[in-house]
Amino acid sequence: MDFFTHLASNVRQYRKDNGWSQQQLADFTGLDRTTISALERNSFNEIGIRKVQRILQVLNHSLDIKSVGLPTLDDMQRFNRESS
Repeated sequence: MDFFTHLASNVRQYRKDNGWSQQQLADFTGLDRTTISALERNSFNEIGIRKVQRILQVLNHSLDIKSVGLPTLDDMQRFNRESS
């Protein structure tokens, strides 16, 4: 699962865990509902990191950077297949 698919899935789940609609999350973050919808569907062209940070903060989560180590040969082959 790539980063944006993972992010979309988690934001949707965190929102639902709180019992919020997309509109409620949009109201709490000061963003448009269409932004929340596009993020949850992973169908946006660009989204600013500050918007992602604001959404996650309202959902009581954070975006962290961590080392994932070197890719395996299988990872590299899968990436090449998916990229072509």
